[in-house]
Amino acid sequence: MNETISLGVNLNAYVRRDTARRWIATCPLIGVASQGRSASEAKACLQEAVELWFESCIERGVLDQALREANFRPSAEGGRADRPREKRQGRTNILGEAFAISLTIPGYVATTLLGATA
Repeated sequence: MNETISLGVNLNAYVRRDTARRWIATCPLIGVASQGRSASEAKACLQEAVELWFESCIERGVLDQALREANFRPSAEGGRADRPREKRQGRTNILGEAFAISLTIPGYVATTLLGATA
């Protein structure tokens, strides 16, 4: 039996039409982008790309470094980061329509000591 610690991830992402046949979805904070033939396909592709970005960082042991390079810092608020943000009125968002990316990733796994043989 393994015990795991999972990390909940909530990031802002954006989707916009690029051409008549292509939509672009981006997650600018971690520098991941994807595309699709529709807005929903571009969003789904971006969701998968973000999941793969996190999996790759964990497998290579560089998640903390990669997040710090993306300007993230450990939360001193005990994970209470979802405070309402001010809405900016009258500005055109060149990134496109905002949407959220949420995922839970297994961050750490420990094999339990019960049942272990020497």
